[in-house]
Amino acid sequence: MRLFFVIFILSVMVKFCFGQSFPEGTNAIHKDSSIFVSWAVSANVERGYINISDTAFTYTENGTSSNFAWSGSIENATGIADGQLLSLGDGGSIVLEFGYAIYNGPGYDFAVFENALFSPPTQTTNAFVELAFVEVSSDGVNFERFPAVSSLQYTQQVNAFATVDWSLFENFAGIYPVFYGVPFDLEDIAGDIADKNNITYIRIVDVVGSINPDYASYDSEGNIVNDAWPTPFATCGFDLDAVGIVNSTQDVYTNSYSDFSIYPNPARDFISFSIEKNVDLIITDLSGRIVKNCNCVTGNTKIDISELNSGMYMIIINDGNKIYSQKLIKN
Repeated sequence: MRLFFVIFILSVMVKFCFGQSFPEGTNAIHKDSSIFVSWAVSANVERGYINISDTAFTYTENGTSSNFAWSGSIENATGIADGQLLSLGDGGSIVLEFGYAIYNGPGYDFAVFENALFSPPTQTTNAFVELAFVEVSSDGVNFERFPAVSSLQYTQQVNAFATVDWSLFENFAGIYPVFYGVPFDLEDIAGDIADKNNITYIRIVDVVGSINPDYASYDSEGNIVNDAWPTPFATCGFDLDAVGIVNSTQDVYTNSYSDFSIYPNPARDFISFSIEKNVDLIITDLSGRIVKNCNCVTGNTKIDISELNSGMYMIIINDGNKIYSQKLIKN
């Protein structure tokens, strides 16, 4: 018990002292980066056991005893990353919702923040990590998982406080220290279960780090994922800080330009415009839900909107550098 609290205190100190220098040579994104336009606004969590191999085992802290992880609250996992965490437990999960849809724009589309720990703190290669799978959905029911690959051996168990080379994990959340998010690109989603231009839910699923096949988690290539386990405390499993959004339809309210024109407007069946470079176009309703999207090539473009209901919409055009937006009235 005493060892656990010593390690916890050291982890906090290290994360605050070394957090600002980490991103060099990585794709980590700091929470204060200007690319983030929004954060999760609500969530629903299902906690996992503190030790999935012994589901009756309980842990007691400050008068609370449970066989499930219990550290943190929903408020700790929503809003901007602030170092306040919600622990999922072995195999636990959390579904986060956003005020506006996330779409597959240029580069990374969102980032997940956890609190990995470098040990010793004088280097940035080996870290204590607790991993998670990341999944997305357009309806909150059908989720699609990012392909995630572990290159770490799974013949010898990584024990509760051991460190590993974090670079051996691809497309897992949880490999970067506090205040640095692991970014995800919706382009990596291979299937069509979720509409990559209308993502409204993100699910984070704790990786059970056990190499015992009875409890193990498997990557997208069928390999057992080996990470620190067991960690039978209130803070068991993946510790979510926040999810920050990069490409959101919220952009339409913050990036408007007057030098772009779509005609006719109001329109009934078609809209037209002229562009000098290839662009991505989406049309959203006023709640931010994407109702139409396409890739438009240089020149004059004509788009069929006859299937849309009458009402007000937002047209968003992304040229790779700026996002142009304009209201559209559909008769």
